[in-house]
Amino acid sequence: MPEPIPLRRPWHGASDRPETPAVAALRAQRAEVDALMAYRHAAEGEAKALAWWRLHRQRQDRAVLLGAEEAARLSPLPAPPDGALSRWQKLRLRLGWLDLGRAAPPARLARQLAR
Repeated sequence: MPEPIPLRRPWHGASDRPETPAVAALRAQRAEVDALMAYRHAAEGEAKALAWWRLHRQRQDRAVLLGAEEAARLSPLPAPPDGALSRWQKLRLRLGWLDLGRAAPPARLARQLAR
């Protein structure tokens, strides 16, 4: 049986250096993956809309850590589910005037996200 290949840096060592940009980026990626899984498993309706906005927030936080060039290479978020956008946002999105990357949740969902 061949010898196991030693890891360059053990996983638990990342917890020693929370200020390291690579560790912060890794944690942001993990938070985004968790939010994506929560979105995919959320029930249809308001729960799915809230999960999408949480995912959106995690993506924004991660993009800040990565920088513009690396953030541009990220895969796109899933389309917002029904109920995630206000009527005005839906219209602006359809006309191409809404930048989902900088959009904020409608007031009714923002109140619930703040809880």
